[in-house]
Amino acid sequence: MPSPDIDYSRNINKFSKLVVRNKWQVKVLPKWWPCVKNKPVIISEGDSWFDYPAKSLTDVVGVLLKYTIGLQNFGMDSNTNVIDVVSRNKKLDALFLRLERSGDHADELAAKQPDKKHGVWEDKFPSNTLYSALQNNAVAKHLDAILLSAGGNDLVHAVRHGVIEDYQQDWVASHDKDKLESAAQKVANYYLQALLYRDEFAPNAQVLCHSYSYAVQVNRGTTTEFDFSDAGKLIGALIKFLKLEWIKKPLKTIGINLDDLGEYTIQGDSNLHETFDEKGWPKNPEHPQGEGVHPERALFIKSMLDTLYDAIQLLPSLYQEKTGKALNGFEYLDVREDVQDPKYWSDFIHLNVAGYKVVGAKFVDKIIGMLK
Repeated sequence: MPSPDIDYSRNINKFSKLVVRNKWQVKVLPKWWPCVKNKPVIISEGDSWFDYPAKSLTDVVGVLLKYTIGLQNFGMDSNTNVIDVVSRNKKLDALFLRLERSGDHADELAAKQPDKKHGVWEDKFPSNTLYSALQNNAVAKHLDAILLSAGGNDLVHAVRHGVIEDYQQDWVASHDKDKLESAAQKVANYYLQALLYRDEFAPNAQVLCHSYSYAVQVNRGTTTEFDFSDAGKLIGALIKFLKLEWIKKPLKTIGINLDDLGEYTIQGDSNLHETFDEKGWPKNPEHPQGEGVHPERALFIKSMLDTLYDAIQLLPSLYQEKTGKALNGFEYLDVREDVQDPKYWSDFIHLNVAGYKVVGAKFVDKIIGMLK
């Protein structure tokens, strides 16, 4: 079929076949099928801004619902993260290799093998790395862009392990600025390594990364915790009851092995408010809907995101120092002051569908501009 129903994969080899098929279609079919389009080839790698909620489970449910009751695009088009929005945008209409995982740290950008230390899925379903994807000849040859999202989890980890200090009179005096800047600089170095991988394997590919939006004062659920034991049993029972063992094959095209869901619990380490409480920072105001963050905490989070932004802004000079060349084919999308309304937020660190649609639209416009 000239237009594959699923235009993304989490499996490198499956994705390379999608790419090769599309290039063959563009070369051979236009005479009989004028609508065939040469689709941009894009790799996305990152954290929960690209993969929220933990998308592998929603993909499973989505495919099950599609093939059982005909419900289209559940999960695979849920718009609960940036890449959901961007990958289903018809104006861009690209092929996506999705490597991102919720909870991933920036070291994944530089890893040659999955480290299995971070990310809510890594120890049971290790993700592919950017490095391993770029080693696939078909992917590297036709690659148009790499989208990266990283650094937020690194800074949260640093804040929870040494940056935040016992509260003293104000937020400025109550954190270790040097430790925060050091954590941000490490993130920038991981981005630098990803750029060097790009240069080695796909030098013509564009690279786009982003800042994080300033957190709106919403004090809701910043700890990621899921228990898949019941879900895994339910999915297994549903497949058996409906005699849908054959569905395992299409699921594997997007990198999901249903035979290994099992009893599994994942938990992230992102509850910043718990750390603030432990260090005696002013309490968040009580609210029946969980809304409201103390201004001291909000000001610190803003400073934290600005510190990361400033570190990434130094990438061109880091690249020049490392390679002796100017950095080309790289853009940094600044969304710090976007979506500054509670209606766009799911919790203190994640947007909701409306928020990701706003940010995703900015990604689409930026990508299209870069690929011209």
